[in-house]
Amino acid sequence: MALIEHLEREDWQDVLRRSFEYTLDVLKNDRFRPVGSAVDDLRGWLAAGGIPRVRERLNQQMAIRRFPPTRQAQINQFLERLAQEHRGPLLELMAGGILPSTRQDWLAACGLDESQFEELLSRILSGERPFEDWMHAHEHSDQEIEEIHRRIDQWLIRHGIIPPPAGSSLH
Repeated sequence: MALIEHLEREDWQDVLRRSFEYTLDVLKNDRFRPVGSAVDDLRGWLAAGGIPRVRERLNQQMAIRRFPPTRQAQINQFLERLAQEHRGPLLELMAGGILPSTRQDWLAACGLDESQFEELLSRILSGERPFEDWMHAHEHSDQEIEEIHRRIDQWLIRHGIIPPPAGSSLH
């Protein structure tokens, strides 16, 4: 059953959550695994354009199937909530090149808008460490922070944004 058909049912939130979470697992662990059509829809849409593409396709299908405006709004809000709840795996898939990403996609996945990003960048350039301060304030360890920095550095190197360290095998 296609994803849109599941969203017509009363238990649509449970189905969308399970499908979304399973899709992320499939994309991370075995992108080409045979899956049901609801997960296949999400997998294809995410791979073609991330959360914006999922939203676009769902909105098109909801319009064609004449979903009530309240249901459409609920589905869009729930999709945004799922994206925020699963921000880490989405960023990991973007960093791995499995999901396409633009600056706006990264910012949205991080829960930032353009002005917040500019303010954050300004603080960093002035010598502040807002990321680390926030992580420590939310009881994250130095080890967790180092792991996040390592993943960011790997992504930056992989995409040619920064050079690999001298003597590294990442050349």
